[in-house]
Amino acid sequence: MTIKQIFDEIANEGGTNMKMEILGKYKDNEELVRVLYLANSKRVKFFIKQIPEYKTSHELHLQHKSLEYALDELQKLSNRELTGNAAIAHLQQILGSLCADDAYIIERIIEKDCKIGMGTRNINKVIPDLIEKTGYMGCKPYSRKLIDKLLEDGRSVYSQEKMDGRIVNIVIQGGEVQMESRQGDPTLLEDPALVLELKELDDCVLNGELTMDGVERYQSNGMIASLIDIAKKGGDAKKIAKFEKKHMPYREALDAVRVTTWDILTLDEYYSRTCTRQYHARLAELVATIIGCDMVSVVETRIVSSLQEVMAHFTEVLKRNGEGTVVKSLEGVWADKKPNYQIKVKKEMTLDLKVVGFNYGTAGTKNENVISSLNVESEEGLLKTKPQGIDEEMMIHITDNQDQLMGMIVEVVCSGLSQNEKGEYSTLHPRFKMFRDDKDVANTLEECIEIDESASLL
Repeated sequence: MTIKQIFDEIANEGGTNMKMEILGKYKDNEELVRVLYLANSKRVKFFIKQIPEYKTSHELHLQHKSLEYALDELQKLSNRELTGNAAIAHLQQILGSLCADDAYIIERIIEKDCKIGMGTRNINKVIPDLIEKTGYMGCKPYSRKLIDKLLEDGRSVYSQEKMDGRIVNIVIQGGEVQMESRQGDPTLLEDPALVLELKELDDCVLNGELTMDGVERYQSNGMIASLIDIAKKGGDAKKIAKFEKKHMPYREALDAVRVTTWDILTLDEYYSRTCTRQYHARLAELVATIIGCDMVSVVETRIVSSLQEVMAHFTEVLKRNGEGTVVKSLEGVWADKKPNYQIKVKKEMTLDLKVVGFNYGTAGTKNENVISSLNVESEEGLLKTKPQGIDEEMMIHITDNQDQLMGMIVEVVCSGLSQNEKGEYSTLHPRFKMFRDDKDVANTLEECIEIDESASLL
């Protein structure tokens, strides 16, 4: 049975479980496994964006070569032995040496799309660990004990501002730039100025977050989500018009996107999710790598040697409406987990506030027709804020029940209180937690201030 016939059998089955069952029948087929890996692995790139025109061996009246031969020849593209026009000519020669079915499989590999209706997660369920997973190094929640441990024996640690933009892994390989989310999904943007700088960097992977120059971070997160949605739709003119009516010119917004980085990995480290280099070495390499970049920067970093210095930096970040800080060991290695040597310093408190309004999602995004945030305030209305972070199921519930939910008490999680230049009170980084049907009175401003003062981390 040819690989094309196996693909067709899987593609013709509508149910995910049945697709997996069919793939399971052929999982010992080494050629199939090789094809699935080459077509799905982000680690393997061929650096050709479009399939060239070609005629199959049958059309050329030639004896066709094997699929195995073609797979071997693709290595000349993936290892950059051939580039540019020479690479295109080589691919054309490969395709022209094959029968139609095998040429189709090579097209699927080059385009990184098997067209069988199976994602890498389900392929890995049938053939464990075939496709590399995307690693993510998180942080432990605040723990005085863990921080004290890092500071033992007079050791110093890094204190970095905790960013609250859109997490991104930027893979730079052979002059090509690919942005991925924390889960490994493509983060598409239509050629922002940022990418021009990234293309000039040597092969590496940057860990960081996307924000926008001149735009408050919570607003920029929504705007970047809209820009990604527009890119997914191929630059849809209607979506661009909606975006520009609400925000700013589309191209201006794209060119305002920047990345703030905090780590750098080699391609091998990223795809193997294994790194033995200590953080001080990686950070030094990161700083050296992005010298001369305007739209790529390194997160604010200080070396501190006491808990008092840790908290002084944390307090400073909070005063400028930041989310908090992250304490990191100088010796920490990159790991696909939340290690004990990387700790969030983030004040968290809850307030009971009453609902006074509802906000639909950003136009042009998947949430534009549902309520994605609330307007809430203290009992006497002297503190006002807008909690977000509502899951999809709750968004639908709120959208369908706005009249009943108006005036209801909601529990809001935040990082503290803030005041603007007029002295008006709000909250830092508010998130929806739950509705409180057991309460009918919100916290007063005075109570909110008391809760804030008692939420000290020290």
